[in-house]
Amino acid sequence: MSTALEGRASSPGVAMADAFVVRKVQVDTEAEAAGTPEEEKERADAALEQVEESLVELAESKREDLGDEADIFLAHADFAGDPEIADMAHEQIDDGASAEAAVTAAFDSFRALLEKSADEYMAGRAADIDDVRDQVLAVLAGGGDAQVPTARSVVVAHELTPSQTARLPRELIAGVVCAAGSPTSHAAILSRSLGIPAVMGVVGLLDAVADGTPLAIDGSSGEVVVDPDDAEREEFSQRIKQEEALAERLAELVDEPGRTADDRHVELAANVNDEGTLDTLEGTGAEGAGLVRTELLFLEHDEPPSVEDQIAWYRKALEAFPGQRVVIRTMDIGADKPVPYIDLDEENPALGVRGLRLALDRRELLVDQLTALVRAGRDASPDAGRLAVMFPMVSRPDELDAALAVVDEVCAAEGAERPEMGVMIEVPSAALAARRFAQRVEFLSLGTNDLLQYLFAADRVLAGVAHLPDILDPDVLRLIRDVVEGAHAEDAWVGVCGESAADPVQAAAFVGLGMDELSMTPTGIGRVKDALRRVTSTQLAEAVEHAVAADGPETARKILTDAVEGATPDA
Repeated sequence: MSTALEGRASSPGVAMADAFVVRKVQVDTEAEAAGTPEEEKERADAALEQVEESLVELAESKREDLGDEADIFLAHADFAGDPEIADMAHEQIDDGASAEAAVTAAFDSFRALLEKSADEYMAGRAADIDDVRDQVLAVLAGGGDAQVPTARSVVVAHELTPSQTARLPRELIAGVVCAAGSPTSHAAILSRSLGIPAVMGVVGLLDAVADGTPLAIDGSSGEVVVDPDDAEREEFSQRIKQEEALAERLAELVDEPGRTADDRHVELAANVNDEGTLDTLEGTGAEGAGLVRTELLFLEHDEPPSVEDQIAWYRKALEAFPGQRVVIRTMDIGADKPVPYIDLDEENPALGVRGLRLALDRRELLVDQLTALVRAGRDASPDAGRLAVMFPMVSRPDELDAALAVVDEVCAAEGAERPEMGVMIEVPSAALAARRFAQRVEFLSLGTNDLLQYLFAADRVLAGVAHLPDILDPDVLRLIRDVVEGAHAEDAWVGVCGESAADPVQAAAFVGLGMDELSMTPTGIGRVKDALRRVTSTQLAEAVEHAVAADGPETARKILTDAVEGATPDA
């Protein structure tokens, strides 16, 4: 008899296949040391080094598929190569522990320090520590090879780690289901980047599923059916056919603009992480770039990038979108994106000197970046995209005034006009001051990931609070509506460049609130384009009004889902 389970919709798509259960490698950490202390230290060091090298190789091999999401593996490699971890393990071995026990103790001690950290981001890295520790233990146990299916399967795990997700062969993954995790977990983000249906947070999953158990999943609704009966198989087969029909319809819409059924244009743009993203744009239908990240220029080197190096990257981004707007964000470094040549020793860097704050503090970096941007825009070929510049992590209008003064200085020095300027709305104070910001710039863009975590005081990487932030919370929708109305009152346009824009229902909500542009992972553009063409802007505005008056996000989501799914495809 079939069993229906429910989780959190995390990556759209439908899949039906047998389960492949990824089990945690069991290592006896209580066993006594088999060799001398020096031999055990050599074993521990060799395992740490092997994992570090493996993670660096994984980051590079997945760069084209994942863009800057692959950087998570470089961060994990840093854990494996951290000399403090090795020193802790050596101390344990000197006290008689085996390499396995010593590595476990070292990582667990480091994990405990992170969990106690006042910095929510660092506390959230505890799960990453577990991932690296388990890889080291697997090497010590004589393994270390990824568990991979031999046939197309739905991959099942308690919580699939980023490294496990990335190492699974894409052609053999029908879908991903996890007992833990959330739509903002690394596994969910990687699944979306790879176009794999995924459901997270499925209670009772591992008790109901074994290797080879037939599974049917819907990554758009969060449904998981264990051992589906004939009727359920037929239903999911129909859904899969609908997905195939959708894919054909999306292919036909590639060159069409984003619009609602009553012809209200909504610019559907791409988030660009790096050069690898530019290589994946073909066939996505992107109408420009709503967010070009520049962090990798600053994170990948031991010294600040030169103006010339920056110009080369900005020029490539502009040339990738002929005749379209390309919004390039100035460096968003600090907090979870530290750079080796800037010493920021902060107890809570998520609330510290980051984004525009850091740029104003390190004025020479800002001047160089703005110089490179202005030159790239001024000297771009006639058929290149048109430059727009956006500042991140702005909390007060006087910060923006100071940054715009630097822009004007650079433009005067370069003999260039000021480019189109914008501000990210990602902290509550900026949302409240939206109209004042809009008096100073041409556009505002909501960074929903940070805005939600600051509104709800809930770090999105912490599984224990991942259920709290919800973009469809009626009060959040009301705040976003105020931002849009404030910006439009000053003739500024408004966009969204967070993960939320790639979800068709949430995208529909944004359009109902009056958004002019949505920027997202390129693979999400087609589904959003199709969803918007099914419904009129008036219908969306009415649905949003009901959602704003709802008693919670669940009711709001149902209202908006019914509005989108109840509409028929636009002819």
